[in-house]
Amino acid sequence: MTTDEEEFPTKPGVVVLLDGARVEGEMTRSGAPNDAILVKPRSGDSQAIRLSSVRYVLSRTSRSNGEAVQDPDSGQDASRPRELYRIKYRDGHVVKGAIQGSVKGKCGVHLFRAQGGVLWEMFIPHDVIDEFRSVPVGGRRRSGEEASAPMREAAVANPSALHARTVSTMEELKSVSAQRADFSSRPLGQILVDAGLISKKDLQEGLASLERAPGKRLGDLLVETGRLTATELHEALARQFDLPFVDLRKFEVDPSVLSLIPAALARKYNFMPLMLHDDHLYIAIENPHDVDAVNALRFVVGRNVEVAVSTQEDISWAITTYYGAQEDEEALEELESREADDAADKKDIVEVERLGREKPVVRMVEYIITEAIRRGASDIHIRPSQGEVSLVYRIDGSLVKVRSFRKALLPAVVSRIKIIGRMDISERRLPQDGQARVVYKGKAVDLRISVIPTVEGESIVIRILDTDVGIRSVSQLGLTDIDTRILEGLLHKSYGLFLVTGPTGSGKSTTLYAALNELIKQNINIITVEDPVEYHIDSIEQIQVKPDVGYTFAEALRHILRHDPDAIMIGEIRDQETAKIAVESALTGHVVLSTLHTNSAAATIVRLLEMGLESYLISSTLLGVLAQRLIRRNCAHCLDVEEVDSAIRQSLRVSQDEVFYKGKGCEQCNGTGYKGRMVAYELLLVDEAVRESIEPGVPAAAIQKPALAAGMVPLTANALASARAKLTSLAEVYRVQLG
Repeated sequence: MTTDEEEFPTKPGVVVLLDGARVEGEMTRSGAPNDAILVKPRSGDSQAIRLSSVRYVLSRTSRSNGEAVQDPDSGQDASRPRELYRIKYRDGHVVKGAIQGSVKGKCGVHLFRAQGGVLWEMFIPHDVIDEFRSVPVGGRRRSGEEASAPMREAAVANPSALHARTVSTMEELKSVSAQRADFSSRPLGQILVDAGLISKKDLQEGLASLERAPGKRLGDLLVETGRLTATELHEALARQFDLPFVDLRKFEVDPSVLSLIPAALARKYNFMPLMLHDDHLYIAIENPHDVDAVNALRFVVGRNVEVAVSTQEDISWAITTYYGAQEDEEALEELESREADDAADKKDIVEVERLGREKPVVRMVEYIITEAIRRGASDIHIRPSQGEVSLVYRIDGSLVKVRSFRKALLPAVVSRIKIIGRMDISERRLPQDGQARVVYKGKAVDLRISVIPTVEGESIVIRILDTDVGIRSVSQLGLTDIDTRILEGLLHKSYGLFLVTGPTGSGKSTTLYAALNELIKQNINIITVEDPVEYHIDSIEQIQVKPDVGYTFAEALRHILRHDPDAIMIGEIRDQETAKIAVESALTGHVVLSTLHTNSAAATIVRLLEMGLESYLISSTLLGVLAQRLIRRNCAHCLDVEEVDSAIRQSLRVSQDEVFYKGKGCEQCNGTGYKGRMVAYELLLVDEAVRESIEPGVPAAAIQKPALAAGMVPLTANALASARAKLTSLAEVYRVQLG
């Protein structure tokens, strides 16, 4: 190479600077200073970049044609690594790897690697190199000039072909980080396909879904749809960027780094600091694409930042584990709180309110809520005991303890939550209810807050209502195709009463709102009466009852009947008066939807009779009853044969040799064996035979018999079918069986 133009022919590529910034475009030396590269981006003016500020220049050549690369000098496959190299930068950064060849040029070192017929070249200026070494694979030291001439046209291959290197110790992290090639990479989807983690069809469907979900990332969609685990995704991301993957649950974080990096900073930029080494801060981050966050972090901490990849779940776990006690201490110091159990009783109202507005408590409560939303919890429990306060999330119907905190913080935490829920912070002797709305990642999430005084202090439960997740269509409820068509047919009737029944937390509201979505298609006037209004729907008039001022369900119903409704949704039938108005409304030409707390579909009719409704009114208006429960869905990532107690088999009348499955517990399901929930139900259609059975004093069994004869599948049998399909465990069927 004798001229600058030979060393830098005009071609597209990317220039990566020492500070991590990237400039893409057509690269050339023409018109630029001798110690600079001229880059013309796709949009904007050309810019001259001095070699002394360049980490490396990456480009591909005309030989990148997708065919096998052959070295004419040897006749061998040139895609085989033939050299090991090590470059130490003047700023201390070290890069190691395997390549096909290297050439020392006038201005710097050219490294060549071929991968699957795609040829890459990485140029590193002499100005930034402290030391360069190359050794042929298997032996003798080799000069860069010995590389074959065709290799001068090659390019450094994509490091994504390397397997993600999982580390669990500080020494492993330092070693792997020092070997990082820092090259550009193939698209994530191609890496996943090549690794056999997803099929080409999965990739195509994921990309199609991505177009319908702006703001989403491909990897997140693949995880949400069950095609990929979070660990597999982040190992692939690590492979894509040639970064180490950190198993945070095994990694022992350097305690000294915790005092240097505050928890608030770790939460803000969503990373976990791991250690300090040679003035470099090593961190685990969930999204290596987030260059802005890394650059901002580098600016804030004033150190070079080395990145490793981990899952969001593990990062949140690590922050809570390592910083939890530290945050408690910081909060106690700032609040000047006392350890006494009766501290809340000794503080006056002004002091309690002040504590609730202090920054450490505000941060603590904000994290408790946002972390619960991120993990898909339906409820947050804050439970005081004699010595501490437990933070518990309800996830997929199960209570999962997240952490504990000092009891001296309880008054301030309760005060903050009361402020959020617009409750009376001076009242600590009586139960209170409140509500609030927060915005999480651009979407509104409603909170229903309940505060109850106990002998150990005030206990709090926060119900989380994700307005985006909660509203589904009838086809998304999980009913069979036949039952979906039956339900849709009932909702298209011109009048009648349809009831959804089950205990608290059985998904009744979700089903009702799905039914409302079906009714909206008919372009009719729909009015709801609720307590509270859980999900807001456009084109529907929704009314919030206010019992404290006498505006009850019955009172609201009397007025809306004069408001020309076609369909009415009543949040819950709680008393005889409401039940009578609901039945009379259905009788006078309205479709009425509501809920009841009963165990089975047949028992719902018995309950209406017990409430004092005439049997002829029920038989004339009732269209159907859907009795349901929510059962936990098996985790697909750790499915294993279930060990079933013989008593359970006998109770459910299944043979002793029939095989059932259950998740054995993994990181994807927090060790529970379950991930998500599904509905188990029975749909009773009120036909002529059922109507004839409705009479005063009739037992539920007498109503159940004609319903079964007409094809109704009992709830227990429905759940058992899901277990036989490996969707849930037999233990879950036993838990929700109706007998």
